[in-house]
Amino acid sequence: MAYNGELMARLGYAPPQASGREGGAAVDTTDQELKRMSEETVQEAVSEEVFSGYQATTVTPGAIKHPGNIVEAASLSAVPLPEATYKLASSIPNSIIKGGKLSNLQLEGIQYACQRHQKILANGCRAGFFMGDAAGVGKGRQISGIILDNYVRGRRKHIWFSISSDLKVDAQRDVNDLGCHIKIIEGCQHLDRETRAFGLSASMKEGVVFSTYATLVSSVQKVIGRQSRLKQLIEWCGGDQFDGCLIFDECHKAKHFIPGKEKNSTKIAMAVTSIQRLLPKARVVYCSATGVTDVKNMAFMERLGLWGEGASFKTFEHFLDTITRKGLGAAEMLAMEMKASGMYVSRGLSFQEAEFETVETSLTEEQVKMYDMTTHVWAEVQRSLEVALGRTNTAPGRIWSMFWSCHQRFFKQLCLGVKVPTIVQEAKTSLAEGKCVVIGLQTTGEASLESEMTKYDTTLPGFVSVAREILNRFIQQHFPTSIVHPTGLEPEVDEWCSQAKELLLGFVKKIDMPNSPLDDIIDQLGGPSCVAEMTGRKGRVVRVDPGGSAVQYVLRSGEAGDVDSLNVQERNHFMNGHKLVAIISDAASTGISLHADTRVPNQRRRVHLTIELPWSADKAVQQMGRSHRSNESSGPLYKLLTTNLGGERRFASAVARRLQSLGALTQGDRRAATGADLTQFNFDTPYGRSALRTMYQAISKRELVGGVPLNLMTKGLVEFSSFNDHMRDCLVQMGVASLIDTSLVIQDKDQSGVGKFLNRILGLTVARQNMIFTYFFGSLQAAIAAARKEGKYNEGLVDIMASSIEMVGSPRVMFTDAKTSTPVSHVSLEVDRGMSWEGAIKRADNFQGKHDGFYRSKREQFGGYMYLLATKKQNSTHFYKICRPNTGVSGFDEDFSELLLRYQPVCREDAEVPWKDYYERSKDHCIHGPRCKNASICRVGARLYQLDLICGGTLTLMTSLECTLQHHAGRLQLSKTESSMRVVRVQLSNGKRVIGVRYPSILIPVAEEDLKEKRVLEKVQNKLGIGPSAVSSPSNHQASSAPDLSSVSKVIVTEDESPVQPKFVSKAMTPAPTLTSYFKVKEQPAVTKGTNPKTIEVIIDDDGQRDNSGKKRKHVDAVSDASSSESTQGDPGPKEFAAPSGKKPLQDIKNGSVLTPGSSLITSPPVKKCKRQPSILNSFQKAGESKVEKKVEKKVVCPICAKELPLGTMNKDLNKHIDTCLAAQ
Repeated sequence: MAYNGELMARLGYAPPQASGREGGAAVDTTDQELKRMSEETVQEAVSEEVFSGYQATTVTPGAIKHPGNIVEAASLSAVPLPEATYKLASSIPNSIIKGGKLSNLQLEGIQYACQRHQKILANGCRAGFFMGDAAGVGKGRQISGIILDNYVRGRRKHIWFSISSDLKVDAQRDVNDLGCHIKIIEGCQHLDRETRAFGLSASMKEGVVFSTYATLVSSVQKVIGRQSRLKQLIEWCGGDQFDGCLIFDECHKAKHFIPGKEKNSTKIAMAVTSIQRLLPKARVVYCSATGVTDVKNMAFMERLGLWGEGASFKTFEHFLDTITRKGLGAAEMLAMEMKASGMYVSRGLSFQEAEFETVETSLTEEQVKMYDMTTHVWAEVQRSLEVALGRTNTAPGRIWSMFWSCHQRFFKQLCLGVKVPTIVQEAKTSLAEGKCVVIGLQTTGEASLESEMTKYDTTLPGFVSVAREILNRFIQQHFPTSIVHPTGLEPEVDEWCSQAKELLLGFVKKIDMPNSPLDDIIDQLGGPSCVAEMTGRKGRVVRVDPGGSAVQYVLRSGEAGDVDSLNVQERNHFMNGHKLVAIISDAASTGISLHADTRVPNQRRRVHLTIELPWSADKAVQQMGRSHRSNESSGPLYKLLTTNLGGERRFASAVARRLQSLGALTQGDRRAATGADLTQFNFDTPYGRSALRTMYQAISKRELVGGVPLNLMTKGLVEFSSFNDHMRDCLVQMGVASLIDTSLVIQDKDQSGVGKFLNRILGLTVARQNMIFTYFFGSLQAAIAAARKEGKYNEGLVDIMASSIEMVGSPRVMFTDAKTSTPVSHVSLEVDRGMSWEGAIKRADNFQGKHDGFYRSKREQFGGYMYLLATKKQNSTHFYKICRPNTGVSGFDEDFSELLLRYQPVCREDAEVPWKDYYERSKDHCIHGPRCKNASICRVGARLYQLDLICGGTLTLMTSLECTLQHHAGRLQLSKTESSMRVVRVQLSNGKRVIGVRYPSILIPVAEEDLKEKRVLEKVQNKLGIGPSAVSSPSNHQASSAPDLSSVSKVIVTEDESPVQPKFVSKAMTPAPTLTSYFKVKEQPAVTKGTNPKTIEVIIDDDGQRDNSGKKRKHVDAVSDASSSESTQGDPGPKEFAAPSGKKPLQDIKNGSVLTPGSSLITSPPVKKCKRQPSILNSFQKAGESKVEKKVEKKVVCPICAKELPLGTMNKDLNKHIDTCLAAQ
């Protein structure tokens, strides 16, 4: 049978069967019901399980399980990593593995990064690795492990970029925690200090340069001119043959890169991209906890090989367009395919041990009055400014930009200020309960505080109101009063503008505004001696005397030196328990850990108060990671402080919902605390932008957005005309619309600016901002409902909900990608989508609304009545969810008034028997009954539904599959659901999970033919070497500065592993010698009677410990090439003079002695040696020798002044004398 006829029959467009229809109205009702039934497929729902537990798939022998409960995105958990082939155990000493210095999860991340670096992409560049791990996994340890693996294989130069120089301390700690002593060079400044006339000192020619992104884009003055730091780093690496590591930590700092429009990119993005292109063989590691949630920010990640020469996408624009057009699910598919290819891992700490609650601060009458007064003042400033700009002929662009910038900062400070009493009360309560407190905020208001300080000396009349200073400073500096003459005449003062300015400044002084929130909180919680502040501020306002009223401005000072920053010092005070309250800002908190670490004295449970919520729930949760890490004695308690302003309560619910999905538990009722209906809360989405545009247009046209009841916003207190007038005034006051005559004009650029809308509504009165936000939220719900009704709503990865799902046969391979070798398979599933009577009763019990319950059709259809269960949709006034015994929960929402046209309510008793009967009868039969002419193929309304998925590497094939679908959808009259491709996850009845793209079964053969043609074309292209052009180098670099990649291979090549070099293992694991190393006491081994001194074997090892024979063990490069790990793996045994494997006896060493800095000196009988050039180090060494020979010479002589010192002079006294002599010279 032709496709058209078969599908028409399957979808129910067959000739009408015998039924009980009577009259025209009944016919229309039946056809409508039939059409709706034919479009029902299977129930889809956003999964409650967003994250699932993570288990390492690769097992390194002897590896210790990672401490802490680690999770990963549930979509990623269904995709395994590829087989691990890289031999990591040969490069990482057993002491690190068995000692638990690297856990199994961390070793897995290191192994896949190193394995990925073996691949050379088609454009000749080495493939990169994306480490998307969040807090709790140990990103720094993994980076250190990657560097160690490369170092011992002979690659001894690496660069580690991060966002702050303070984090160099953490990098050094992570390296040292492995027992590794690879040198960490503190940026280009350190290289400058160590540069001599003939170049860098030897110690600077290898190691890890730790640099900030800010340094990367800077330059330094040289004798011949300025040199860029980028060029300096390239020269240090040795040019384009450099094959060490380029670590981009917190790499989202480089996210603003625009390929092809480099001049529009940020300097950091350009520099990061340039250094990758100039070092094509470098081993790149991208580190960012944001993962691939925002694909447009991945443009600088060229080493992933997702686009460019030999990749599936020719350009980044092509790649971005494909992902964004496919919706949210495509980003999840991208992450899954990246993991399946071995280029990406993304794991994080579960919040299972954490708790959270929402604390709402309702504004008092005085606070509401104060808030509304400030909004009126800002509105008056806005109106007066418009007039003043016209009267003075001042260019408005920059002035309005400053106005809205100050407007946003002002109201953010005001919102924080009204929360201060609640913040202080919550903190004091937690301290009284034996807990400690972490307060998280985003901004500090430092700029306004410093501006206020210019008016006073250090002593102030009182605490400063940052909010008042922001408004006051704007009026003082930016309100124009002088008329600008175009002819260049002397400006003259406009009297009206001057008076307006004075009046506005007077209004500002009269309003009683809150003090600076940060200073106020610190003061009320005991002052700087009790509160550890980790922000970017240079100074703060504190009380002169505790309990007094006098205050002064002081600089934040501390004992921090060049290495430890003040914030690190404050962190230590908190972790040691000297201070029990910590305040962290968004800018300064990166990399700072404040959790209840079992290794620190402060073991109190952390109470984390989030007092300033960002619009993104993910970003808020990322900030909370500072107080929740692995290896903690107790999980934190998060308290989300909100007000009843501008929908902030809803944002808090979104954050709470995110925490719940990560495993956190609420204190009290889960539904009340989280708002269980808020499944996702990112307003800046295509639906959010569409809803905002629709709302603006409706207000402009004096209409009400369809599907949004007026009562939702007004509570029946205001008529529509009055409501619309309020909304028009709001848009004008927000600066997104202007009144021309009586028409409201909204600029196109503002019509979909969700971020601007959410920020500017804070400048409205309390009542108005709540009203307009409710209107926007209702419009968003209506937009989503409309998209659902049309079958176009894409909410990303969704779960197929059914009573049972079985796989039919086995997955069948349709296509294998020639570039990635990733197979694409067809999976056929049999889904039982029906709802049993027991399931219906359970659902009905959960919904006890006035009109919730069972309904029966008013007329018979296909020989009987139809039954359904209707339950009111949450947060809706008139939409209901429909459930049927044969098709389960409907994907379409039903308007209650339309439902009553066709159905009437019945009691449970009357519905039970027919419901059960229809449930059994519809298992294998369509809705049309036994007389259906196409009964053998018709599946309309049948309980069992065939679902077909295309699984595997489908991302690059999405465009091809979509073209095939669109080409045939109209001719085959596919339903709305079948005409759209969706990424779905299915859990089979046996527990196995399958993720793939839904695709009509009838088009599977057609798609397969298209894919076969694509495979043949790819083979021909690979054979002929045809591929897209190479990626161009940045426009601000000459072409000659980049390596020539024009002749590179067009296919991915895998390099062999580099061998481990034992001497570099020893060097990496041996501490660098210090000045004190030259003053260690040397000992001669005891020589027993009859023993030939020339045959004494001396064991020298790297850990400076004595073996069982009592000898001093110290490793020397000239002595041994064995791995240093041998000295730390167990006891070598009680061999008196036997050297362990890999250690050479003393007589094998030239001249019969070992002379190396910091080692013990043990000599055989004197052997004539060549005279050595005297040096200060030789003098120190002779001083050490003199101590050994003291028993014979019975004297101590200074090697500098040759003065004989008293017998028995201690080492410390000798050192002091030598220092004095050196200073005198």
